[in-house]
Amino acid sequence: MRKLFKCFVVGAMLLVGAFTANAQGFGGGQMPSAEEIAKMRADQMKETVNLTADQYAKVTVIFKEEMEAMQKMFEGGGMNGDFDQMRKDMEKRQEEQNKKLKAILTEDQFKKWQKQQEEMRAQFGGGGF
Repeated sequence: MRKLFKCFVVGAMLLVGAFTANAQGFGGGQMPSAEEIAKMRADQMKETVNLTADQYAKVTVIFKEEMEAMQKMFEGGGMNGDFDQMRKDMEKRQEEQNKKLKAILTEDQFKKWQKQQEEMRAQFGGGGF
């Protein structure tokens, strides 16, 4: 469970990094929308696993739904500091997202995606929690 929480934290750091790195392209510091973030993530996946146009459209929807859910979770103070509950919710959300992605991607594509995600976690989340 700590590993999944770590993944969530790394993912959040990557999103913040994406916001910072792309701030000029989104109105000079304005936070990108859920749709823009979903497109960035789908673009990254397209490059990593060579998505078809149909797969690209489907994963974009999945990523957009996830970003909208995260935005709702953090609106108004998020989970009021209940990090244990947040971790559980993120674990469940990640499992659901992986199931959806697995249904869209080929086995080889899904393995490549998982490997790329693991490499990013290792690169950005080196230490333990």
